[in-house]
Amino acid sequence: MDKVFNGDVASLDAELLQLPEVSPPITQAIRDLAEKLFDQWLSLPETNNLVRYMLFKAKRGRSLNVSGASPSTNAAARNSLPSMFPAGNKPPLSQENPSGSPRLKKQKADLPALGSPVKLVNDPGKDLIPQFYFQNGPPPSHELKEECLFRINQFFSVHMNGIQIHEFRQVTKEICKLPSFFSTALFRKIDVKCTGIVTRNTFVDYWIIGNMLTKDIAAQIYTILKQPNLKYLTQDDFKPVLGELLATHPGLQFLQSIPQFREIYESIIKYGNQALSYKIVDRIFSQVPRKFTSKVEGKMGYEDFVHFILSEEDKSSEPSLEYWFKCIDLDANGVITRNEMQYFYEEQMNRRACQGRRRVPFEDILCQIVDMISPRNKSYFTLCDIKGSKLSGCVFNILFNITKFSAFEGRGPVPTRQVDENPNWTEWDRFVHREYIKLYMEKNVSSGSVWQWDGSLDDDSDDDWDGSLDDDPPS
Repeated sequence: MDKVFNGDVASLDAELLQLPEVSPPITQAIRDLAEKLFDQWLSLPETNNLVRYMLFKAKRGRSLNVSGASPSTNAAARNSLPSMFPAGNKPPLSQENPSGSPRLKKQKADLPALGSPVKLVNDPGKDLIPQFYFQNGPPPSHELKEECLFRINQFFSVHMNGIQIHEFRQVTKEICKLPSFFSTALFRKIDVKCTGIVTRNTFVDYWIIGNMLTKDIAAQIYTILKQPNLKYLTQDDFKPVLGELLATHPGLQFLQSIPQFREIYESIIKYGNQALSYKIVDRIFSQVPRKFTSKVEGKMGYEDFVHFILSEEDKSSEPSLEYWFKCIDLDANGVITRNEMQYFYEEQMNRRACQGRRRVPFEDILCQIVDMISPRNKSYFTLCDIKGSKLSGCVFNILFNITKFSAFEGRGPVPTRQVDENPNWTEWDRFVHREYIKLYMEKNVSSGSVWQWDGSLDDDSDDDWDGSLDDDPPS
C-alpha cells in the first residue's frame, strides 16, 4: 500500500512510529524492508564517518554524544543522523494515518511523553560505557602504583644522581621482581641515550608510565628483550641474557672452566655413551634435518648442537618430532615406510647382539610400532601420525638410540616415580636436572667435598640447592 510522508526519516517523532495492526506476512515484509534500508544507511559515507568517530571516542573513554562529531561529520550529526534516502527521494508519509487522524490522536493521549531516541544518548544522567580496551595494557591501580612508587623513592633516595649498570641488579630483583640476569638488558632498554645512568624519573617513565608494572612476567620479558623496530624476538635477543646468566650466577660459574661444556658438540658419535647409531649420525651430519650454521664445512656449531640436544632429549616436542622424521624419511617424500625403518633398525639389532641381548626380529618391532602410533594407513607413517601419538619418541629411540631403547624395554618404577613427583615437567626439564646434578657432583668430588643427593627435588636440607636462578647453591 502506498504511503505519503514529507519529512526526514531521522527526524520522526517516536509517536509517529505507532503502526496499525497488520497481518504476519505484511509484518515480515516490513521487517525485510527495514533491514534493507538499514543496510543502505550503513553503506553511506556519512554513516561510516559517524560510526568511526564514535568508536574513536569510545576507545578513549569519552562520552558517546551523537551531536558531537568530527569535523567531517559536524553538519550531519548536528542536524540529524545521515539520511538513508538520496536527496529528493525521501519516503512519503502515509495518507491513511495522517498525524491528525483520530486513531493517532488517541494513541498520543495514551502514550507517555517520549523523547527522541537520539536525545536519550545525550542524557547526562545515563551511565557511560567504561573503557575496556587499552593498547598498552590497563593502567595500574592507585594502590599498586603508590606501592611501587614508595619502593622506587626509597631506593633512589640514596641515589639522587641515578645509578649505574652494576648497581641496577637490586632494582631488577626487588622492584621489578625479575631475575637478576635481566638487569643489563633492562638497564639498556631504559637508558636509550646510552648515558650510563638511570635516574628515578627515567625509571618511573619506563616502568610505571609505560605500563610495564601491570604486565605479566612473560610480557615484561618480551618487551625488555624485543628490538624496538620488531614485533617478535630473534635468537640474538637472548644472547646477552644467557651470557650474563652464565657469567654471574654462582651455580653456573664452574661451567666456564669445563671444556666439555663447549666442546662436546665437535664429537656427536660419543654422545650419551655412544647411544646413537652411525646411520642416524650420518643423517645429522648430512644436514638433512637442519642446515648447519657453522662456518666450518662439515662441522656442527654451537647453535646446531643446541637444536640437536633439544631434539634428542625431548622427543615429545613438535620440533623434535619434525627433526627426527626428516632423518628417517630417506627419500624425503613425506612418509616413513617399512623399508626406511628397517634400514635404521638393522644396526640397532646388531648392537643389541653385541651387548648380549636377544635379537628381536623387525617384523615384531614393526607390529609394536604400528600399535604405538596407530597410523591412518598401516603401510606407512605420516608426520601427522607421528605428532598424534604420545609414544612417537619411543619409536625413534627404538630405531636409533640403543640406550633409551633398552631403558624402554626394561622400564621400571624409577621413571614412573619421577613423573608422579613432577607431573608438569617435560623430558627436557628432567634431562637438565639430571645433568646439573651430575656436573655438580663431579665438581664436589674433584674438590674433595662430599655431597649426597637422594633423588628428591623437595629436600629441606640446607646443603641442597633447589634450582632457583636467584638463590645461591651450596658452597
